[in-house]
Amino acid sequence: METTGLPDGLIRNPSPPAVEQRKIAYKELFLLVTQILCILPSIIHDIIMTIISKIIPPPRKSLTGQVALVTGGGRGLGRGLALGLAKEGCKIAVVDINISNARGTANDIIDDGGVAKAYECNVADPAASRVLREAVMSDLGPVDILVNNAGILYGGDLLEKCDEADIKAVIDVNLLSHFWMLKEFLPSMKERNSGHIVAIASMASFVGDSAGSAYIASKFGVRGLMKVVHSEVKFKHNINTTTVYPYFINTSADYVNEWKLRVPAIPIEDVVDATIAGVQRNQVSVFVPSSFEYSVKLLDLLPVRSLERMKTVMDVQIKPHKKEKKSR
Repeated sequence: METTGLPDGLIRNPSPPAVEQRKIAYKELFLLVTQILCILPSIIHDIIMTIISKIIPPPRKSLTGQVALVTGGGRGLGRGLALGLAKEGCKIAVVDINISNARGTANDIIDDGGVAKAYECNVADPAASRVLREAVMSDLGPVDILVNNAGILYGGDLLEKCDEADIKAVIDVNLLSHFWMLKEFLPSMKERNSGHIVAIASMASFVGDSAGSAYIASKFGVRGLMKVVHSEVKFKHNINTTTVYPYFINTSADYVNEWKLRVPAIPIEDVVDATIAGVQRNQVSVFVPSSFEYSVKLLDLLPVRSLERMKTVMDVQIKPHKKEKKSR
């Protein structure tokens, strides 16, 4: 083939296969643009309906009689979610590594006229999650609402204060446990073409504050996992998903007093109310407080240097409490 006078590697006349490949590429590009133009009206409609739903929220669905499983339900946000869902008429499986705390939550629900049972389980252990599924199925029936809430928070600089055991514990509990719970409870939902999966993530998954590498990485992972799960189950199996992105939560003075926050931590009750409302309205994402949603998302549009300046101003510092360390 003639190449005289051209730099090495350049061909004056493309070979027939190259011409054919170029034609195929142009055809695929034309097809892609055509398909996008065809669905553009539907996309515009979806955007308008989303805006309307923000202004006029859809009615809430009833949760009466449904079985809700809440991990980390012995204290903090998990306890609040268990109590809140019980008030909506759910039968609650209270799951916690601390059985005493789990029983405390379950007993409070029972004393208030609800139905609940406590289960001791290390959700970071796949084998324990299998045993849990069998027990809950036997006691309460198939799970309708799975709330993956269990989590631990360790702070500290990655190289100086975050040791191997802490990193592994955070990833195991905050992220990998979601996989094990989904593997156990999602198949039943698929069989029934019904169910709701709730995951507690964090606004930190949009920001990436310093001194929280393992925790923030785990919440980034939850955010990504839930996007995949939603795409796999919503339209094929009619299973809803809700990912909750709360700001720092005031679980107790013991913890918050050791944190340095420019914006005060929010009450547990605010997150509980917003989460349950999100489930009842089948919201895919719930930000708490809701006013932070677009400001947090817009941070990604800032120049890198501007984002670093914002982080300097906010100056978030989270220190692990000694009780958190002992609860592993």
